[in-house]
Amino acid sequence: MNKIQILGAVAVVAGVSLVSTEAEAQPILLQRCSADNLSPAEALARIEWARKCALTQRVGSPGAGFDTGIPAANGGNLIDYVEADSAANPNGQNAFSGPSYGFEVNYANVNTAFLSGSTSQGVDSDGYQKWTRPATRARARPLYPTFGTTANLADANNFQLIPSSTSCQVLNGGAPAATFYVNGYCEASCYSGDQKVLFEGGEQPILEALNSRREDLVTLSSESTLDNVRLAKNKTYGYTVETRDTAHELIAISTAAGGTLNVTDEHPVINGEGRMVQAKTLKPGDELVRADGSRDPIVGIERVKHFGKVYNIRPVTEDLVSNVLVAQGFLVGSSRFQNDDVGYINRVILYSDVPHIP
Repeated sequence: MNKIQILGAVAVVAGVSLVSTEAEAQPILLQRCSADNLSPAEALARIEWARKCALTQRVGSPGAGFDTGIPAANGGNLIDYVEADSAANPNGQNAFSGPSYGFEVNYANVNTAFLSGSTSQGVDSDGYQKWTRPATRARARPLYPTFGTTANLADANNFQLIPSSTSCQVLNGGAPAATFYVNGYCEASCYSGDQKVLFEGGEQPILEALNSRREDLVTLSSESTLDNVRLAKNKTYGYTVETRDTAHELIAISTAAGGTLNVTDEHPVINGEGRMVQAKTLKPGDELVRADGSRDPIVGIERVKHFGKVYNIRPVTEDLVSNVLVAQGFLVGSSRFQNDDVGYINRVILYSDVPHIP
């Protein structure tokens, strides 16, 4: 299988571990484009569109698949299809799946729609083998591909392209684009670039950390409680950044001790009860929790306009408590709580020494 191994429920892509806390993982730059914003249902439709187009336009025949040698949960081995030659076409010109997935169509499809888990396969309506995972492993916010005219997002000549709703064409201003590339996979973001996140040695603006691909993230230790907040070394799994500048409305929070926190309205924040809440639900009088565990009452909340990109970050660890970061001195949730674990919003994440019911 092209640079990919599936070991039980653990997926390893191009040698980068998605779950292990011990892995020497390089940060993965996850993409989101607000200007190409889709609902979860629309995102799934985009994912399925990309798979169908890759198979029918690039692969061409159900018999062109290869045996991965990996057992399917429902018997036999998983079969996948490669739509682009990574040696001859490393950037994936006119491919519908990105190079981060090795241009392997079923692998891209199942991992953008589902979290890791047991993988089954069946035959789709066009005769191709298709992978799937249990509904309980479906992503709350699927990762859908977004397209551009060049492979490099930083290229001034990279213009956004939008897939056709009726064909396998990718459109540039309504006309079919002769050349297109997958520029990334859309995912939710949270911070403006000047907001500081805690790394080893101190805080750093998240945009600077992203540009230097800092891995030495500091989060709460998994044993922390609301009455015993402890910090621990962690590693960065990925940064999230929008592909293009977009208009946003941020929640600007000020506290009694003089602290400030500017985040998007759905950003997950720990309140004084140890509960993970969305920033838009906070009000004056509510408390934020500082990195030392002290409570800091909110004295002001404003909605401010921001034009540009917003960012987020996620550690390699998977337990809930170690996915709590320190931003601007306050305890906030990583991007995991906006994507994989949205169900934990409004639940108690940090219990007091005497547990209480969420």
